[in-house]
Amino acid sequence: MVFLRHSFALLLTLLTLTDASIAATAPSAADSASAEQFLRQVYASYANDGPGVPNDKLQESDVYDASLIALMEADQDAADGEVGFLDGDPLCDCQDWGDIKIQSLAFTSVEGDRLKASLVLKDVATGEGRKLGLLLHRTAQGWRVEDCISGQGSLAENLKLNTRKLLQEKKDAAPT
Repeated sequence: MVFLRHSFALLLTLLTLTDASIAATAPSAADSASAEQFLRQVYASYANDGPGVPNDKLQESDVYDASLIALMEADQDAADGEVGFLDGDPLCDCQDWGDIKIQSLAFTSVEGDRLKASLVLKDVATGEGRKLGLLLHRTAQGWRVEDCISGQGSLAENLKLNTRKLLQEKKDAAPT
Protein backbone atom coordinates (compact mmCIF):
# COMPACT_ATOMS: atom_id res chain seq x y z
CA MET A 1 0.00 0.00 0.00
CA VAL A 2 2.85 2.38 0.82
CA PHE A 3 4.38 1.54 -2.57
CA LEU A 4 1.15 2.51 -4.32
CA ARG A 5 0.99 5.85 -2.49
CA HIS A 6 4.60 6.64 -3.44
CA SER A 7 3.93 5.58 -7.03
CA PHE A 8 0.81 7.75 -7.16
CA ALA A 9 2.71 10.72 -5.69
CA LEU A 10 5.51 10.23 -8.23
CA LEU A 11 3.02 9.97 -11.09
CA LEU A 12 1.23 13.12 -9.91
CA THR A 13 4.55 14.99 -9.70
CA LEU A 14 5.54 13.88 -13.21
CA LEU A 15 2.18 14.93 -14.61
CA THR A 16 2.50 18.33 -12.97
CA LEU A 17 6.00 18.81 -14.41
CA THR A 18 4.83 17.68 -17.82
CA ASP A 19 1.95 20.16 -17.77
CA ALA A 20 4.33 22.95 -16.75
CA SER A 21 6.81 22.12 -19.52
CA ILE A 22 4.04 22.03 -22.12
CA ALA A 23 2.79 25.42 -20.97
CA ALA A 24 6.31 26.83 -21.13
CA THR A 25 6.68 25.88 -24.81
CA ALA A 26 3.55 27.70 -25.97
CA PRO A 27 4.34 31.31 -26.91
CA SER A 28 1.98 34.04 -25.82
CA ALA A 29 -0.55 35.28 -28.36
CA ALA A 30 1.05 38.74 -28.27
CA ASP A 31 4.53 37.32 -28.95
CA SER A 32 3.24 35.17 -31.81
CA ALA A 33 1.32 38.08 -33.31
CA SER A 34 4.23 40.52 -33.18
CA ALA A 35 6.70 37.90 -34.48
CA GLU A 36 4.33 37.04 -37.32
CA GLN A 37 3.96 40.72 -38.23
CA PHE A 38 7.76 41.06 -38.27
CA LEU A 39 8.20 38.05 -40.56
CA ARG A 40 5.41 39.09 -42.92
CA GLN A 41 7.07 42.52 -43.25
CA VAL A 42 10.41 40.87 -44.00
CA TYR A 43 9.02 38.41 -46.55
CA ALA A 44 7.02 41.15 -48.30
CA SER A 45 10.45 42.19 -49.64
CA TYR A 46 10.65 38.84 -51.47
CA ALA A 47 7.32 39.11 -53.30
CA ASN A 48 7.15 39.76 -57.04
CA ASP A 49 10.93 39.71 -57.58
CA GLY A 50 11.35 42.21 -54.75
CA PRO A 51 14.75 43.35 -53.51
CA GLY A 52 15.02 40.94 -50.57
CA VAL A 53 16.97 42.15 -47.55
CA PRO A 54 18.64 44.62 -47.24
CA ASN A 55 16.58 47.14 -49.18
CA ASP A 56 15.47 50.78 -48.95
CA LYS A 57 13.08 50.04 -46.07
CA LEU A 58 14.84 47.21 -44.22
CA GLN A 59 18.53 47.23 -43.42
CA GLU A 60 20.35 44.14 -42.15
CA SER A 61 20.18 45.52 -38.60
CA ASP A 62 16.38 45.75 -38.92
CA VAL A 63 16.17 42.04 -39.68
CA TYR A 64 19.19 40.21 -38.24
CA ASP A 65 20.30 40.04 -34.63
CA ALA A 66 23.65 41.74 -33.97
CA SER A 67 25.21 38.37 -33.10
CA LEU A 68 24.31 36.90 -36.51
CA ILE A 69 25.53 40.02 -38.33
CA ALA A 70 28.86 39.71 -36.50
CA LEU A 71 29.17 36.06 -37.55
CA MET A 72 28.37 36.89 -41.19
CA GLU A 73 30.91 39.72 -41.22
CA ALA A 74 33.62 37.60 -39.57
CA ASP A 75 33.12 34.85 -42.14
CA GLN A 76 33.24 37.32 -45.02
CA ASP A 77 36.38 38.96 -43.61
CA ALA A 78 38.06 35.56 -43.22
CA ALA A 79 37.17 34.76 -46.85
CA ASP A 80 39.31 37.70 -48.08
CA GLY A 81 36.97 38.80 -50.87
CA GLU A 82 36.05 35.24 -51.87
CA VAL A 83 32.68 33.67 -51.13
CA GLY A 84 32.53 32.55 -47.53
CA PHE A 85 30.00 30.08 -46.20
CA LEU A 86 27.06 32.29 -47.16
CA ASP A 87 26.56 32.01 -50.91
CA GLY A 88 22.85 32.80 -50.98
CA ASP A 89 20.10 34.50 -49.04
CA PRO A 90 19.58 32.76 -45.69
CA LEU A 91 16.01 34.06 -45.35
CA CYS A 92 14.86 32.06 -48.35
CA ASP A 93 17.68 29.49 -48.43
CA CYS A 94 18.14 30.39 -52.08
CA GLN A 95 20.17 32.49 -54.50
CA ASP A 96 17.35 33.69 -56.69
CA TRP A 97 13.66 34.07 -55.95
CA GLY A 98 10.62 35.04 -57.90
CA ASP A 99 7.55 35.59 -55.78
CA ILE A 100 7.97 34.07 -52.32
CA LYS A 101 5.02 33.79 -49.98
CA ILE A 102 4.72 32.34 -46.51
CA GLN A 103 2.66 29.18 -47.00
CA SER A 104 2.64 28.15 -43.34
CA LEU A 105 4.05 29.56 -40.13
CA ALA A 106 4.14 28.20 -36.57
CA PHE A 107 5.90 29.37 -33.43
CA THR A 108 7.29 27.62 -30.37
CA SER A 109 8.95 29.22 -27.37
CA VAL A 110 12.60 28.44 -26.93
CA GLU A 111 13.62 30.45 -23.88
CA GLY A 112 12.93 33.87 -22.43
CA ASP A 113 12.87 36.31 -25.28
CA ARG A 114 13.25 33.83 -28.15
CA LEU A 115 10.84 32.04 -30.44
CA LYS A 116 11.44 29.43 -33.10
CA ALA A 117 9.49 30.08 -36.28
CA SER A 118 8.87 27.08 -38.52
CA LEU A 119 8.05 28.27 -42.03
CA VAL A 120 7.17 26.79 -45.33
CA LEU A 121 7.96 29.28 -48.07
CA LYS A 122 6.45 28.86 -51.50
CA ASP A 123 7.75 30.38 -54.72
CA VAL A 124 4.52 31.23 -56.52
CA ALA A 125 6.20 31.19 -59.94
CA THR A 126 7.73 27.72 -59.66
CA GLY A 127 5.45 26.16 -57.05
CA GLU A 128 8.57 25.11 -55.16
CA GLY A 129 8.18 24.90 -51.39
CA ARG A 130 10.99 25.16 -48.89
CA LYS A 131 11.04 24.49 -45.14
CA LEU A 132 13.02 26.87 -42.99
CA GLY A 133 13.44 27.42 -39.28
CA LEU A 134 14.24 30.83 -37.83
CA LEU A 135 15.36 31.54 -34.29
CA LEU A 136 13.87 34.92 -33.43
CA HIS A 137 15.19 37.13 -30.64
CA ARG A 138 13.08 39.91 -29.15
CA THR A 139 15.37 42.91 -28.69
CA ALA A 140 14.66 46.47 -27.53
CA GLN A 141 14.21 47.33 -31.23
CA GLY A 142 11.81 44.43 -31.89
CA TRP A 143 12.18 40.92 -33.29
CA ARG A 144 15.41 39.99 -35.05
CA VAL A 145 16.56 36.78 -36.75
CA GLU A 146 19.26 35.20 -34.61
CA ASP A 147 19.69 32.02 -36.66
CA CYS A 148 18.40 30.35 -39.82
CA ILE A 149 18.04 26.58 -39.83
CA SER A 150 17.88 24.96 -43.27
CA GLY A 151 18.81 21.62 -44.77
CA GLN A 152 22.44 22.59 -44.11
CA GLY A 153 21.75 23.04 -40.40
CA SER A 154 22.27 26.14 -38.30
CA LEU A 155 23.59 29.16 -40.19
CA ALA A 156 25.25 30.50 -37.02
CA GLU A 157 27.08 27.22 -36.36
CA ASN A 158 28.10 26.84 -40.00
CA LEU A 159 29.43 30.41 -40.08
CA LYS A 160 31.49 29.76 -36.93
CA LEU A 161 32.91 26.51 -38.33
CA ASN A 162 33.71 28.01 -41.72
CA THR A 163 35.35 31.09 -40.21
CA ARG A 164 37.54 28.90 -38.00
CA LYS A 165 38.45 26.77 -41.02
CA LEU A 166 39.34 29.80 -43.16
CA LEU A 167 41.42 31.35 -40.39
CA GLN A 168 43.24 28.06 -39.79
CA GLU A 169 43.99 27.78 -43.52
CA LYS A 170 45.46 31.31 -43.45
CA LYS A 171 47.53 30.46 -40.41
CA ASP A 172 48.80 27.24 -42.00
CA ALA A 173 49.68 29.08 -45.24
CA ALA A 174 51.52 31.93 -43.51
CA PRO A 175 55.31 31.81 -43.76
CA THR A 176 57.00 30.91 -40.52
